[in-house]
Amino acid sequence: MGFLLREKMIMSIMFAKLALRTSVIALAAVPSIAFAQESAVDETGAALDSTDIVVTAQRRKERVQDIPVAISAFGGDQIERTGIASLENIAPRVPSFYFGSFGAARPQLYIRGIGTRSFDPGSESSVGVFSDDVYLGRSSGSFGAMKDIERVEVLRGPQGTLYGRNTIGGAINVISKSPTNELTGNFEGGASNFGGYNVFGAVGGPISGDQLMFRVAAWHENRDGYVTNTTTGNRFQGIDNTGARARLTFVPTDALKIDLTAEYMKDGNKAAFGGLNQGTFGAPESVFFRGSGAASANPDLRRGALSSDPFLDREAKAYTGRIEYDAGAVTFTSISALRQLDITDGRDLEGSSLDILDQSSAESSKQFTQEFRMTSAPGGSLSINGLVDWILGGYYYHDKSDRTDSFHIGLNSAVRAAAGTPATDVALSDYKIESYALFGQATFHLTEALDVTVGGRYSHDSKQATQAGTTTDGAPIIAAPFSTTNQATYKSFDPRIVVSYKVSSDANVYASFSTGFKSGGFQYVPFSLGQANVLFDPEDIKAYEVGFKTEWLDRALRVNGAFYYYDYKNLQISRIILPAGSTAPVSLISNAASSTVKGFDLEVTARPSRNFEVNIAYGYLDAKYSSYVFNATTDFSNTRMVRAPQHSINVGAEWRAPISDRAELTLRADYALTGDFFHEPGEGKIIYGTGIPLTAEDGYGLLDLRATLTVDNWKLTAYANNVTDTKYRRTINALGNTVVGFAGTPRIFGAKVGYSF
Repeated sequence: MGFLLREKMIMSIMFAKLALRTSVIALAAVPSIAFAQESAVDETGAALDSTDIVVTAQRRKERVQDIPVAISAFGGDQIERTGIASLENIAPRVPSFYFGSFGAARPQLYIRGIGTRSFDPGSESSVGVFSDDVYLGRSSGSFGAMKDIERVEVLRGPQGTLYGRNTIGGAINVISKSPTNELTGNFEGGASNFGGYNVFGAVGGPISGDQLMFRVAAWHENRDGYVTNTTTGNRFQGIDNTGARARLTFVPTDALKIDLTAEYMKDGNKAAFGGLNQGTFGAPESVFFRGSGAASANPDLRRGALSSDPFLDREAKAYTGRIEYDAGAVTFTSISALRQLDITDGRDLEGSSLDILDQSSAESSKQFTQEFRMTSAPGGSLSINGLVDWILGGYYYHDKSDRTDSFHIGLNSAVRAAAGTPATDVALSDYKIESYALFGQATFHLTEALDVTVGGRYSHDSKQATQAGTTTDGAPIIAAPFSTTNQATYKSFDPRIVVSYKVSSDANVYASFSTGFKSGGFQYVPFSLGQANVLFDPEDIKAYEVGFKTEWLDRALRVNGAFYYYDYKNLQISRIILPAGSTAPVSLISNAASSTVKGFDLEVTARPSRNFEVNIAYGYLDAKYSSYVFNATTDFSNTRMVRAPQHSINVGAEWRAPISDRAELTLRADYALTGDFFHEPGEGKIIYGTGIPLTAEDGYGLLDLRATLTVDNWKLTAYANNVTDTKYRRTINALGNTVVGFAGTPRIFGAKVGYSF
């Protein structure tokens, strides 16, 4: 498999080089290419052309090319043309961005090897997701449909000096479409295999000129699952998503703007996820925690026998108020947000036909955030005649969550086979998090070409957890009832410095140093008093980066890259283990001592003509545990980190063919190749356990094709994702020495028709 992967990787890199060379040759042959200029301008008044994406990642309107940070941005038109529907579709198009999940409520986001698979309220995500500048504190509510989106920004590396909530691995900003003073609308309907269908509609415009405007969007998407439980005949791992968003913008004066947003999202049973048991190396029928009975192997993760079907019910509500006041020399911004999330889900935990261990979870959380910012006006009196641009901010975050996890221990389990009766254990947790932060950043324009940026952030997190366990018998996984309350406070100051130099109007280089911080927290579903009282420590990172952003041939060729080095300490690693001499599993989050991460990102966009475009995103990642002693007998030091493929590449090509003055045909292909990686520490080596070889994931490639016919305001699109029907695992669950695998999405094809005005 390794040889085949290397061949695939070599072929993909050769294809990328060939596409780039072809584009450069074509560009050289037509040096007169120039793209039509539009009237759009950035915050400084500089003109933008139609190829630019204006982002607010640094809290100002800027071109991606002018920001001294590794950032990938996707505009609304690009999102529509490429068929991006969620973060899962974004990840392959960003260098060294891995996305996996146990379902809609349990995402796994890793950028440059930094991430986490923890999703309970006791821990935090390493990659922050922001929706219209509002931090989504619960990772279980961050993965949803991307509908009516203006743009998506993905920043790689620690973020904090410009953001309400600090993030250690990166930040994803999802910006929805805002109201305008012109009446506009979009409507779409479609169908796909697996009985899929979708409907979407959005309309917006003026209520009272440009003083009061609105926009509303609503959607529903449904698709049967691609995994079948042969015991019941039911399918799961599909789509069952309903959502709506309403926005209102009030502009009473030229200086004051008020935005109000309300959102609703719900996911149903078809979106439930469940895995199938894969056993251990050499014994695929082996089952975790088994006491009696025999189970069959599952060579096909899309079809297998489970003792129960997975289920899901997720509902999210959000309300946001944003006020901006332009005082001339400075702009004041206030963002207040309230989010409520309720989730109930469950699954056959060991993924077999035996009645061994089922888990059901119920989680409810309420989050309130308040952010204040002051931003200097470019060239204003407080910018010292344009010498410095600065921003100051304050942030408050409050989250109150409760979670109940019930474990049904069946008659085939190691602890109930002899007793002859099942048992139920329940773990209860109540969490409270209060956090505040002060942050700021200033960019000094020392010369017309040289900028120096300095910033800093002070974070203060207070956390409390009351955790308890109950049992119906003295011999299940919770041996005795317990209850405990723990409190912790975490503080950190994180600086940032960037030196950027404008070599020419089309070339910038920069070097940066920053630190990042992620709070410590509490164990996920503790099974004993001793385990509940073990808190894990914060993570911290020192990040060094050198990058360049260049445009060539009258902006027809864009080449951006970044080299980075991370000194990453106290990684929070989550594992489910079966301690030696014990029959009861333990979920444990521990801190890896230290890690070293280094790599290179490359993004290329080539436009040989107005009608042809090639995109290449390549990531090289060398991420290792420098020192990670898991226990007295297991040392993962000098092994590769989890979910950190050494190579990843995405190559996309789009061709637009005018048919007439009213019609155009667009053809697009995207191929994403991910190199070998590991879901668990140990590099797949059997010396770390008989299940570890099964935690290695062979590299795989996914090919997507799209064709769109546009006639006036109508669009007809046909698409096929994972055209070759490649089989892969989107994630695994390592239970002791056995592995449960979750199948990746198979070939999905369909068509949709849309109308816009």
